[in-house]
Amino acid sequence: MLGSLKKAGKSINPSHIQEKAEIECTVSQSLIKSTPSAFIADEIKSLKVITVLKSSVYKKMSHIEKLNLAIKNTLSIDKKIRPINSKNEPGGLVEFPEDDFREMIIAGDIHANKRNLKAILQDSKNLYKLEKNEAVLIFLGDVVHDERTGHLKEMDSSIEIMDIVIHLINKFPNNVIYLLGNHDTLSPQLAKSGILQGVIYHEALIHHRGEEYAGLMNKLFDSLPVFVKHKYFLAVHAGPVRGGIGKGELINLKAYPECHHQLTWNRINEFHSTPSRKEYSHHDLDDLRHILKTPENIPIFVGHNPLWKCGGENTVWVNPLQTHDHVILYCGVENVCPYISVKNSFEYEIKYANLKLKKSRFFLRDQ
Repeated sequence: MLGSLKKAGKSINPSHIQEKAEIECTVSQSLIKSTPSAFIADEIKSLKVITVLKSSVYKKMSHIEKLNLAIKNTLSIDKKIRPINSKNEPGGLVEFPEDDFREMIIAGDIHANKRNLKAILQDSKNLYKLEKNEAVLIFLGDVVHDERTGHLKEMDSSIEIMDIVIHLINKFPNNVIYLLGNHDTLSPQLAKSGILQGVIYHEALIHHRGEEYAGLMNKLFDSLPVFVKHKYFLAVHAGPVRGGIGKGELINLKAYPECHHQLTWNRINEFHSTPSRKEYSHHDLDDLRHILKTPENIPIFVGHNPLWKCGGENTVWVNPLQTHDHVILYCGVENVCPYISVKNSFEYEIKYANLKLKKSRFFLRDQ
């Protein structure tokens, strides 16, 4: 924890990730223009189109420089994959080409659980697959904010897990997709059980990293895509827009704030009544498939809404409440960590990461 390390009088920044000497970080060419500091600028100028920063350089970068780099990488996803909107900005849709045969590793709401994130990366050689460009890691949003009872105000873990995610984005800019969730915000409108987690997180960022860093974190969240369209699945944080949504609207999502809100906040209708504007039903899932011209049986993966009332000790709900080819995935609990693997088929696999990992084996250490 940030506080405990500070009290112990350690000189290192407790949330600084200790990189292995051989780690290299691929970054976008746009960084060449930014010159964040003299030693990094000199290193970058000596390199060509695709810039590779060695660990020795990356380790010298400040938290602000690393976060700036993550924003640039998020906004520099290939335009063929993340189409540009009408304002000439990266849009809300990520659409993988049909000839992309990499494995898709999908993680649901993690909610500041570093242990589970590390377990997913270590499971089935997933981190190795990212390094070899054999896989893509997709976060379904809500990386931050511990949801455990008694921990809603604790934000050290949110700062620490974002350090890991920022490192992943910078190390694998072509292999990590972070979708926006409703918790990925500093907004005072975000509250859990009456606790303003967005505000508390904002205050914690300012306290530990300064106002500039907090502002950049908000910019990172604002830069995130919202929806993934793949040949074999669709993915979004919360659920479909009532009545579905088209590709053009997804690309220009910021021009449709109500649709943006529904994709990050909607919940499945649990009571078999007429869904409200904040809920979706199996009809809305089918409408989404139809409007996007996908096969009728394409799986739709979401997070956001763990159905504790329906059971789900494994924190994954398959085809709940009269739906078909629909999965609600939650990765934030302490005793189990499911995730989804898609390998060139509509037949996805639900895997469970080994939570008995050895810390010494994990080289993206954050302490």
